[in-house]
Amino acid sequence: MMEHKTVSARTATWVWGVASTATILALAATFEQVPGGALIARFLPVVIIMAVASTKAWLILRFYLGLRNAQGSWTGLFAAFLIVIVVGVVFAQAAIILIDQ
Repeated sequence: MMEHKTVSARTATWVWGVASTATILALAATFEQVPGGALIARFLPVVIIMAVASTKAWLILRFYLGLRNAQGSWTGLFAAFLIVIVVGVVFAQAAIILIDQ
């Protein structure tokens, strides 16, 4: 039987703080006007939000759901899944922006 290490309260609090701060920063980025044209102004917030969301998902998987103790194949599978989601959303947003122009 494999033993699982538990996450310390300090690590859990740190991960929660990073995730919460990242959420607030991503939200603030969506309200800012980005100079440089409509394409960047509409596309950059999506990229920022997806980067923050995938980082938060990775932290949750790694620290709260115990992925750091999992075998390498599970870690790779979840990393690939997150990459597919982020790339899909970013490309879909890019397509919507280009269609609207």
